[in-house]
Amino acid sequence: MADKPASIPWSIAVPPEVYCEYCGVKLGDYHRDPQLMMDVQLEGPRLLHEKYGLPLRRGISPDFSTYATGSTLGLEIDFLQEHAPSPKGHPIGSVDEAAALRAPEDIRQAGVIPRMLEYYEYMKVHAPEGVSVGFGLGGQAPLTTAVLLRGHDFFLDVYDAPEKVHHFMEALTENAIKERELAFELTGGRPGETIGFTDDYGGLLPPDQYIEFDLQYMLKISDHFGATKRSSHTELLKRPHLTILQDNGWVYIDVGTDPYITVKDCVELLHIDWLVQLKTSDEMLLATPEQVQATYRQMVADGARQMLVELCPGIAEENIFAFIEVAKDYE
Repeated sequence: MADKPASIPWSIAVPPEVYCEYCGVKLGDYHRDPQLMMDVQLEGPRLLHEKYGLPLRRGISPDFSTYATGSTLGLEIDFLQEHAPSPKGHPIGSVDEAAALRAPEDIRQAGVIPRMLEYYEYMKVHAPEGVSVGFGLGGQAPLTTAVLLRGHDFFLDVYDAPEKVHHFMEALTENAIKERELAFELTGGRPGETIGFTDDYGGLLPPDQYIEFDLQYMLKISDHFGATKRSSHTELLKRPHLTILQDNGWVYIDVGTDPYITVKDCVELLHIDWLVQLKTSDEMLLATPEQVQATYRQMVADGARQMLVELCPGIAEENIFAFIEVAKDYE
C-alpha cells in the first residue's frame, strides 16, 4: 500500500453524447458528418471550459465507439439518432462458428474501418491549425470483443468447448493486433513501453478462467508490441482479479464504476496506481449536490488517491459544480 498523496488529482471525463448535448447536436447527425463530428469535438470542450473551467481539447479523431473493434468481425453497430451507439445483437450463433472465425486479411476494408478512414482523411485536411488528429482503434481486450460477438453463451462455451474458445480468442487477438498496427501506421506513432486495454467482461470469469481466457490474450498483444507495462480500464472485476493483474505487470488499473470493488479494496490489495470512479448514475446523475460532495469526501477518507467522474446526458449543472468545488478542496 502506497502513502496517501498530499493532494488528490481529479478530472471529469466527457463522452461524445455529452458534448453533443451541450452543442445541441443529435448523436445520429454527429456520426453521419465528419465536419459536424470535428466541430462537436472542438466546440463541446470549449463550452465546458467556459462553464466549468474544464480543459480545452486540441485533439480530434474519428469516433465510431468502442464497438468499431468488433465491427471488423461482423458486429453491426446501430448509430442511433438520440442515444449512444449500441450493437445490433450478437452475430456469432454457435461455438463452432466462433472457432472458425478468422481475422480479416485487410483490416482497412472491414466493418466501419473504411468510414473511419474517410473521416480521418477529412479531419487531416480540415482540422484547424494546432489541432492534432488521432486514430484510436484496437484497445478493446479480446474477451470483451468475444462477448459482444457471441453474447452470454460465451460463458457456457468456456466450459463446454474450451479448445474451440481458444481458437476464437486467437482470431480476436490477431484482429486487435492488426487494428493497433493500422492506428500506428496512420498516425506515425510507435508502441511505447506501456500498453492499455479496455476490458468490461473479464471479471465475470473466475480467476483460473480469467487467466486462461482473458489475461493470456492481453499478454500476447502486449508481447507483440514489446510493452513491459500494462494498464486497464475494467468493469466487473472482483478482488482476486486485481492481484492477478498486478502480479502480471499491470502498473495502473481503472476499475471504473465496478460495483464489486471499493476504494478500501484497492488500498488493501494494490501497490500500483489505481482509480475508482464516482458512479455516473447513482452518485452523480441521481444525487443531490450535497450527496455528490459527501460521496467524494468519503472516497477520499477511505484512501482514494485520485478522483474522476464520467458525465452522462442530463446531469444537473449544480452537481457538476459541486464535484468541482469539493475536488478543489483537496488540491
